[in-house]
Amino acid sequence: MKYFIVTICLAAIIVFSGSCKKDVANSISIIGTWELRQAQNGMIPTIDYSPGNGNILIFSESGYEKYANGNLIKSGHYTLVRDVSVEAVVGLVVPSGQFTNRIIFDTDFASSKIFIEVSNNRLNLLSGFFPLDGGSNVLYERIENNR
Repeated sequence: MKYFIVTICLAAIIVFSGSCKKDVANSISIIGTWELRQAQNGMIPTIDYSPGNGNILIFSESGYEKYANGNLIKSGHYTLVRDVSVEAVVGLVVPSGQFTNRIIFDTDFASSKIFIEVSNNRLNLLSGFFPLDGGSNVLYERIENNR
């Protein structure tokens, strides 16, 4: 009888440990050093930034540092979560499969949602509501992997 119970318990452990599904947001890596390349906010035309501009985001496993003109202006922690509501939130038509995750800085769930897309060493942050000229589209380029 003991052998039967042990066998059942081991089988249950194997089945349940193999059935855990990794969160999609956790598979996206933003760890590294990113430098601002482009920003478009509200009705202001898109501004391009040259390499070495000092506007940097540094992400570790769960923390971040934000630099403006080479000076640290903010640091804290972040969380990535899956969220497919980008079109309703920002008021744009977004290609399927893009901006399906968002970043939450410092456990601030009350602020506007910031959606992220990582592709080809570029980090794109999308937030606000574009139809009311309140949207923000900010593009960073990875300059260091930090892994």
